[in-house]
Parts: sequence; C-alpha cells; structure tokens
Amino acid sequence: MGPYGSGPKAIDFFMSNSWHDDKDAKWEKLVQIASDFYKDHGRYPTFWLDKVCVDQTRISDCLKVLPVNVMACKRLLALCGHTYINRLWCVWELFTLFSFAQEEMAMQRVKVVPLEGTNSQDVLARLSRFNVSNAKCYDPNEQRKLMRIIEGVGKTQFNRRVQRLAALVQ
Repeated sequence: MGPYGSGPKAIDFFMSNSWHDDKDAKWEKLVQIASDFYKDHGRYPTFWLDKVCVDQTRISDCLKVLPVNVMACKRLLALCGHTYINRLWCVWELFTLFSFAQEEMAMQRVKVVPLEGTNSQDVLARLSRFNVSNAKCYDPNEQRKLMRIIEGVGKTQFNRRVQRLAALVQ
C-alpha cells in the first residue's frame, strides 16, 4: 500500500468537471474511460462526484475538506470542456492536487480529458494563460471565499501554479 488513496477502498477518480459543459460529451467520455478501465482492471471504476458526494446546500463545508476528498482518490479526472478553465471550483480542485502532492506524484495522478469540441492543445493553451481574475463561481459568496484563500497564496503565485500544470502535461 502506498500513499494518497492507494488503499483497497480508495476511490479511483475524483471527477473534476464544469456543470456548464456539455453533459452528453461528459457522459460519452465517462463511458469510454469506464470501458478502458474495465479492460485494464477487470472491474468498473469508482468516481467521487461532487453533485452526489457533497450536500449542495452546504458547499462551503466542501471547501474545508476538499483536500481530503481529492487526496483520498487515486486519480483526479479533469473533464475539460469549453467552460472548465473559467470555473473557479474546477481550477481550485486541480490546484489542490498540486498543493498536497509532490509535482511528480501529482502529474501521475491527474488525467486531463478534453471534451468534444476541444482538444488537448486547446485545453493546455488555455491553462497556460490562466488568470484567476477571469474565473468565476456560480455563487458569488463561494467565489469571495475562494478568492480570500487564493489571495493568501497570492493571485500571481496561484496563476503560476495553474499555468505550470499546462507546461508539465505537454
């Protein structure tokens, strides 16, 4: 047994996605990922999905335990459609992985999957130009809370860390 969610009951994928991206494109990718996983492991994968794992009326509580949820999963699956990189929660989830794991380990654990209408180069190019000032949350109160935390790290440092992900994945 190794560190970071490699125990027998660990969830296979923390699913990071924008609820504003095409649900059919996400489903198509998930079916493909599950099928490929089955071929490799003889079972279907398990997913941590915020919509069913977090009380949506108390999302603030999720912020407090997000590192535990991200790190308890074997991998972070980033389903990247057109809106993903401009959704603050999505980028926060990526940042969390890279904040709590060494860079090499984080790179092994992240799986960036472009959705229909995007491609890997587009996703990575947009990540390489990421600016937290352009990222938004559905709830302005949640956005203010996340931004207060980000300001503790520094917006410039936050942007650099997210942009570094694009350079590492290439």
